[in-house]
Amino acid sequence: MYSLNPPSFTAADAYSAAVGTIQKKVDRTPYFAAAPTVQKKCDAFELLARDGQFDLAESSEFDIAGLLGKAMVELYDNQFSRNEGTKAIRNGIKNAAKNALCPYCGEGYASELDHYLPKNKFAGTTVHPANLVPACGDCNFEKLAYKPGRDKPAVLHPYFDTAFDVPWLTASVVGGLLGTPVVDFKVGLSQPHPELEARLNQHMTVFKLWKRFGIWAAQSLDNFETLLRSDYGQSMTRERAREHLRLTAIQQSGGRVNSWEGATHTAMFESDWYLDSYLKLV
Repeated sequence: MYSLNPPSFTAADAYSAAVGTIQKKVDRTPYFAAAPTVQKKCDAFELLARDGQFDLAESSEFDIAGLLGKAMVELYDNQFSRNEGTKAIRNGIKNAAKNALCPYCGEGYASELDHYLPKNKFAGTTVHPANLVPACGDCNFEKLAYKPGRDKPAVLHPYFDTAFDVPWLTASVVGGLLGTPVVDFKVGLSQPHPELEARLNQHMTVFKLWKRFGIWAAQSLDNFETLLRSDYGQSMTRERAREHLRLTAIQQSGGRVNSWEGATHTAMFESDWYLDSYLKLV
């Protein structure tokens, strides 16, 4: 999980490019007429983003008068998402992902564009670059058309949230049902902040990151045990194991403050039960 700089393309850039791909003039006309209204809706989106108030977004306030039904959804599906005239914008948003990794989870290949606010409920933002986040297929699928609300905290937005750079993802190694180690992830802020904590937990829940991180962490546990059985690892002492895991935590986190890799390997080298009782290192 990590933050991204907002796209350099403006709402006007994306909208005019998408409308420009419509072949028939008669079909383009109502879209061009609605351009000022679309811009106002995109400005409203950015105001919500600036104030961290996506939970207050009302879908009815993003309707576009003069465009009926799913006209704005069709503009994205039929024009923006597939035409050569908008390819540079699409690729520009996707290519902003660091090392092509999904900012929502920090692991998957960011091959898709996710509508942060769902396109079928927030018509005015369907082609707004600030509402389009490069994401992996798993995150895009799990999130679906999630709409934040007063009783549904907003997930983190990579362009606008600063929480990506605040340490909050923690992990511990515990004994599972069969006595084998498992990694347990939690949200842990250094200072109490109930509203932010609720959002962080919701982010983990919506994207099913509790389960996904647990599966990936299990592989890290297996990998380390495989290392210990190798010629190199058989002579590894407890202190050498700690240092190896500490360095691995730094290396695999890739500079991200909240990465499952960093949290997992930190938990491994900090667990006396794991190193002493389970692995029996001396």
